[in-house]
Amino acid sequence: MTLPPESPDPRNAGKILKAARKALGLTQGQVIEAVGIPNQSYLSALENGRYNVANSEYFPALAQLLRLSIDQVREINPSAVITLAPEPPARRPGPPVSVAPVVPFRETRITIPRELQEMVEKHGDAYPVLKTEQMQRMLAAPRNFGGAEVGPQTSEDWFDYWMANKRFLT
Repeated sequence: MTLPPESPDPRNAGKILKAARKALGLTQGQVIEAVGIPNQSYLSALENGRYNVANSEYFPALAQLLRLSIDQVREINPSAVITLAPEPPARRPGPPVSVAPVVPFRETRITIPRELQEMVEKHGDAYPVLKTEQMQRMLAAPRNFGGAEVGPQTSEDWFDYWMANKRFLT
């Protein structure tokens, strides 16, 4: 009789997850937003081995986002069936390709208008993405750079603006 493989240690699985996240330079906040994890404490519990990532419904999405190798996936959950994104093809030898310089990220101050905040309070439960800082910043950015007269003026206008543009913003 063959016994099933031993369950991997959740602490080791969490270390793999955390190392992969840090190697990509991602914060826990960025990961929870990208994957849809309900809160930062859940991701922290996965990374610290308090919850077993192998049993998490978010494991496939985490494996994709963090670009876990097949070996890493197997180490976390030997019986996992996950389709990972293919590696990009190797570049052919030849002259170097010119690449635009990387401009460092600089935080831009954006004020969230009171009317937008009211719209989020009113519709945020039905549309949880509205409660995220990133979505509020994206909605408010044109008004911040175009002046107070540009863009929605009431909470209803903000909701109509979001509904008309949500497919481009999400």
